[in-house]
Amino acid sequence: MWSSTATSQPVLVTGGAGFIGSRLVRSLASAGHRVRVLDDLTTGRAESVGGVPGVTLVRGSVLDPEAVAEAARGTGLVLHLAGVVGMRLAARQAGLAYAVGHDGTANVLARSGDTPVVLVSSSAVYGLSDSSAVLREDVPLDRTVPLAYDGGAPGYATGKWEMERLGRQAWRHRPVLVVRPFNVVGPGQSGRYGMVLPTFFRQAETGTPLTVHGDGTQRRCFTDVDQFTSRLLDLAASDAAWRPDANVFNIGSTTETAIGDLARLVIEATGSTAGVVHVPYQSVFPGRTDVTGRVPRVERLTSAVGGTDWLSAAELVRRTAEARQGGAVTAGR
Repeated sequence: MWSSTATSQPVLVTGGAGFIGSRLVRSLASAGHRVRVLDDLTTGRAESVGGVPGVTLVRGSVLDPEAVAEAARGTGLVLHLAGVVGMRLAARQAGLAYAVGHDGTANVLARSGDTPVVLVSSSAVYGLSDSSAVLREDVPLDRTVPLAYDGGAPGYATGKWEMERLGRQAWRHRPVLVVRPFNVVGPGQSGRYGMVLPTFFRQAETGTPLTVHGDGTQRRCFTDVDQFTSRLLDLAASDAAWRPDANVFNIGSTTETAIGDLARLVIEATGSTAGVVHVPYQSVFPGRTDVTGRVPRVERLTSAVGGTDWLSAAELVRRTAEARQGGAVTAGR
């Protein structure tokens, strides 16, 4: 559907000035692709893609059909990452998060002709899962699942579910690929909008106790941003990945780490003596329920593009600590 070596047509990356998007943009540019970035810079940073050869930044929103049409004109691939990200921001702006997921995706699909599109969804579509749940791509998910995650009113997770629904409809007339990331982290990520790892680092570096929701036993599978972007581009270049009966892919580590253990890793890496403070989840996110665990099944990913030796949480913390000590620039999201 898309050749990673064909560089005659530019690639459009919506949300390309963000944390994950800017990594994708730089990877594409280093491979010789011309890249257009559509980003309203609400959470992205122009500096994260500025000055990269072959990259053009178009400031605009996916909620603006004309901006999408202009950015998508003549492209050979669209990577749709635009979204309201970070638990705190998505909770505060639930209506906008839903609109970007639903309306923004509708604009991208309607205004990009028959160009192949990769829709970057979220593991949040699996709802209030735990470690015993089978998070496999072919398990049916109705709208009530992400709606429960959103606290009963459409928000971020429901918007991503709508994104996937629109993608299934669009497959009737154009190639669509859907990926579901699992807790992507790494150097340069901002904690401003609620991302746990950079938030822990900021607190540790300022001598503030690390804020852990509940008792800290809730678990997540943390995924290195560079490994994630590499796997996504591998899928985009694989014809088999675009089959309409198997075009949805989990991408992420399958090793769980308790949030309390992640906090201890950050404290050790920074030498902080601030300790940890436990706060009730409901006090931070009223009306919502925390996910106790979420482990992806990745057999479909492995079958399509081969296995991945995912970095451990300890290694991710170590690399992030080194980058922060070296003054790495923070990208959006």
